[in-house]
Amino acid sequence: MKIPLRRPDAVEPDPNRDSRNNQRSHPPPFRRTVASIQRVFTLIAIVNGLVLLYLVIAAIQLLMVPGARSAEIYVSLILTLLLVILAIISYQIIARRIILPIARLVREASEIESDDMTSMLTIRSNDEISKLAQAFNMVLIKMRQALIAGDDSNQQLLKAKRQIEASINYAALLQRSILPDRQLQETFGNDYFILWLPRDTVGGDYYIFHSEGGHYLAGVADCAGHGVSGAMMTMLARAGIDRSIMEVGITSPAAILSGTDNAMRTLLHGATMSKSIATSMDIGLVRLDFEARTLRFAGAKISLYWSDGQTMHMLGGDHRAICDQRIGAYTDHDIPLLPDCTYYLTTDGLLDQSGGEEGFSLGTQQFKEWLIQLARQPLDLQRQALADALERFRGGHPQRDDITILSFRFS
Repeated sequence: MKIPLRRPDAVEPDPNRDSRNNQRSHPPPFRRTVASIQRVFTLIAIVNGLVLLYLVIAAIQLLMVPGARSAEIYVSLILTLLLVILAIISYQIIARRIILPIARLVREASEIESDDMTSMLTIRSNDEISKLAQAFNMVLIKMRQALIAGDDSNQQLLKAKRQIEASINYAALLQRSILPDRQLQETFGNDYFILWLPRDTVGGDYYIFHSEGGHYLAGVADCAGHGVSGAMMTMLARAGIDRSIMEVGITSPAAILSGTDNAMRTLLHGATMSKSIATSMDIGLVRLDFEARTLRFAGAKISLYWSDGQTMHMLGGDHRAICDQRIGAYTDHDIPLLPDCTYYLTTDGLLDQSGGEEGFSLGTQQFKEWLIQLARQPLDLQRQALADALERFRGGHPQRDDITILSFRFS
């Protein structure tokens, strides 16, 4: 995969803008209009009234015909008038007891639907519709009580969330304070970069730098866990590394790893007894001698990579993490420090990141291909290009772990 280089301030087009515009241009779904019950009932009453009126007129006309049987016509006329009276009474009863109350309930329900938290359905009698309205009011009261309780709970949750975020942000500030950015800048100038991407606000990855007598020690470490638990482990690990450096110096990275392993086991002697608590740490260290132009590397499950833009080299660390269940030794590896090469240390968060079309992990081979393409570029451009390549590879997959890359060049 070709990795394009761009400045950090470059702006890429938004691929989702056209799809959002297409969604806005779609017309709303068609809704069929249905006549209300009140209108249908009024129409039926009008039709019935017209039919009864026709019968009355027909009966009167028959009475005016000579020789007609008036008795039967009078009976028909009286029955028709009776039907008219009954129809009027029925219309009044149905309109007042059913149609108008339903229309009122619909109007009041519409007011309630418009977020009016004080409106209730009006109860005017003790009939079935009023009992239905009363039951609806009881449900409405309980719903409003639940909403008020939910709002109170949400306010408490928001307050707790703000407190937790403030604590985590402060923890991130503290974690950031132990990272040696200033010392790296003073030593390497523009010949280094750090890509530090915690999965959460704080994380279990960190990087290391010490100087002693013109020699320098740099490295990256990956503590078990991420988030707050991982950040707490970095504090303990930093204490263990500092203690080991005080005891053995920085001449041998392997001796520092062994001393850190012993120090961490002492600090975590209670926690290591529980299998449910992960206390291991991967770490890779390089000791640099600029005068002799040599590099001494030792790693605990972290490898060293370097490239001149044409060839790629990798020096693997020992396959045993700090505080592993197995206790063993670590090995120093000496190689020349070449001015035309760029060196890289990375935690496994990058190599294990899922992405691509199949969702597989990035892997070592893909990472090497990226480094060969970038090794000749300025370090600041390399950092941005790696970050962009990782973002494109990750796609819609979430970041699985903390990611840290330390790169430097001897000039």
